[in-house]
Amino acid sequence: MVSAISSSVQAVQYSSSTSSDSASQEAALETQIQALQDQAKAAQDQVDAARLQQQIAALQAQLDALKAADAQKAADKTKTDQGQSTAAVRQAEFDGTSTTQTELFRM
Repeated sequence: MVSAISSSVQAVQYSSSTSSDSASQEAALETQIQALQDQAKAAQDQVDAARLQQQIAALQAQLDALKAADAQKAADKTKTDQGQSTAAVRQAEFDGTSTTQTELFRM
């Protein structure tokens, strides 16, 4: 009888220590899992950030190209306008029409 009680107490003690060890192992594993999930999220955030930076760079290049094209168009228009203005002054001089630019040119 004493040995049966003793065996039963030992079984409960073993079960209790196993449960305690199991609970601490579970907690440690849950902590490790959470840490790895956090690392995975940080890595994904870095990947997403890199992808977004690439998209930003591509869009910035497109914007720069459009601005350069607009600047070139404006420069060409200014050049054309100046050419037309010069041509109009020359035509006025030929026609004998007095213009401010013609008068200044003759001075």
